Amino acid sequence: MDVFEAIKNRRSVRKYKPELVPKDLVQKILEAAVRAPSASNIQPWNFIVIKDRKVLDMVRKISPGYFGDAPLAILVCSDKERAYKLGGELGRDYLTVADCALAVQNMLLAAYASGLGTCIVKSFSSTAIKHILEIPDGIEPELLVIVGYPDQSPKPPLRRPLQEIAYLNRYGEKYFEK
Repeated sequence: MDVFEAIKNRRSVRKYKPELVPKDLVQKILEAAVRAPSASNIQPWNFIVIKDRKVLDMVRKISPGYFGDAPLAILVCSDKERAYKLGGELGRDYLTVADCALAVQNMLLAAYASGLGTCIVKSFSSTAIKHILEIPDGIEPELLVIVGYPDQSPKPPLRRPLQEIAYLNRYGEKYFEK
C-alpha cells in the first residue's frame, strides 16, 4: 500500500470484530514502531502487548476513551531513566513523549496497511494501568493503541485547508493562495 494512501485513509476505529490479530501482524506493527525517528536516537519506548481478555477488560475500565471490544491493545511506555541518561532533562521531560508519538504513528500506518483498525487512547489512569500491568518506576505509560479488525468504516473528519495554515518564510505570509 502506498504510504500517502495509508495516511489519507486511516481512521480511528471504535468497533471491532472478535477475530484475533495474528502474532506476525503484531510483530510487523512493533517493527514499524521501532523504525520511527528518535531524538538523539534515544529510543525511549517500550511496548506492552495486551491480549488477555481479563487484562483488556481491566484496562478498559480505567480508560474512558477505550471504546469497542478489540482483541488487542498495545501500551506504549517511555523509559524516563534511559531518556535522562542519554538526553538529560529535555530527553526525559519532552523527547520521550514526542518519540513515543512518532512510534505510534508508524504503528497506526502499519496496522492500516495490514487491514487492521486502530484507535489511540490517552484517557487512562496512569496509576491504575501501572498497577494492572506491573510497570516499574521510571517507566511511564504514554499512549494506548487499540488494535483489531474493524467492524466499521468511519468517515473522514474535516481538515483545515492548507490555505489557512501554511505560511512562507514567516507567520502570516500565505504559502498557498485561495
